[in-house]
Amino acid sequence: MTEVILQVYPTLGDEAAMAAQRPIGRSNDAYQKMLAGLIEVCQAADDLGYWGITHVEHHMHTEGMEISPAPLMLNVHLGHYTKRLRHGQLGLVLPAHDPIRLAEEIAIADHMLQGRLFVGMARGYQARWQNILGQRFNVTSTASDQSDADQRNRLLFSENFAIMKKAWTEDLLTYDGPTYKIPFPTSGIPNWPPAATITGKYGVPGEVDENGTIKGVGIVPKPYTSPHPQLFQAFGASPGTLRWCGEENVTPTILMGSHTKLRALMEIYQEGAASRGRHPRFGEGIGVCRTFYVFPNGTPEDEVRAKIRRSVELYEEPVWRGWYEQFGFMEGSRLDDEEGPVPKPGEHLADRLIDSGLLIGGTVDDVKRKIEGFLADLPIDYFVWLFHWGMIPRDEGLRMLELFGEKIMPEFGITGAPAPVAGGGT
Repeated sequence: MTEVILQVYPTLGDEAAMAAQRPIGRSNDAYQKMLAGLIEVCQAADDLGYWGITHVEHHMHTEGMEISPAPLMLNVHLGHYTKRLRHGQLGLVLPAHDPIRLAEEIAIADHMLQGRLFVGMARGYQARWQNILGQRFNVTSTASDQSDADQRNRLLFSENFAIMKKAWTEDLLTYDGPTYKIPFPTSGIPNWPPAATITGKYGVPGEVDENGTIKGVGIVPKPYTSPHPQLFQAFGASPGTLRWCGEENVTPTILMGSHTKLRALMEIYQEGAASRGRHPRFGEGIGVCRTFYVFPNGTPEDEVRAKIRRSVELYEEPVWRGWYEQFGFMEGSRLDDEEGPVPKPGEHLADRLIDSGLLIGGTVDDVKRKIEGFLADLPIDYFVWLFHWGMIPRDEGLRMLELFGEKIMPEFGITGAPAPVAGGGT
């Protein structure tokens, strides 16, 4: 069964609002309005049976495009207004964090949401903030270009991921890696004052030795979900990333239009999984990013076409042309065997998104037919709907969520079933 996750940055307003309230990212009124709007969209998604909602981690967005510097806090806040909707991030930029602190914060958020948390991870591509926040870790953003900076970023991502998994699953945590040691120094932390009175009696066995030296630590609390929340990877589209996801049982969320390229990446995921003894069916554990525009049945074809083009111009252009294209993400719209720049000079963005398959639009029946064809070819587990709430007007956005949730999702058995209780005990 395929589930639907809403990817909502969130954004503080459309281009008119960003211009009128420059810098809107510093506006308290705009932020409060955004929070109220997010509550509304989360409650609608909850009622309609969507599986989850997710936000990015980005900092210093004075422009107002991606206002989510603390997505875990947003997850917990919004989770208070929902009953079954899962809340997550696509994704937390691991190289910019201390792994133990992040593992703790994720575990606490998982408890606060009682298992309705999922965790997305990313390496980070925005130098403006990552170069600043990562300076003490000697890490910067990456363009995946195999440079020294890229290799350093990859090292910290991999090491932090390994530490976090150990922190969640092992009562006594020790680690000796290239950039991080637990304990530090690895020989132990001597002269722990309450070794005999408290830690030796009540702490993790082996945490402190008979000489009062700390030999390992335990991260508290462990996650509510056992062994940890479901893990996702944000918008990867390289063979290496898909292989890693398969090896580590991490759900990729692929930003790619071409079915041929998607199929190849999904097969690489299976190969990675098989190398670790897992054998998922084709499409199992896979997420694919799409944008949907849905209109009521009976809407004339020419009107649907005009509405999609207008919507793309107003709500997609600022994101795809103003933002994604500047960071190379339009490569996901490249057609099979296509050469040269994408989009082509003078090409309307709506044509590019539709022709590449990244945008699925039409009447309810049109969208049903297109999704049915997609899933017959690529039976994935998750659609990640790039839903630009904040750009899209409230009523228009809620109406599309309603049409999709009530008229389309039931056709494919999409119910947004509650998260299983996978923890809560010892």
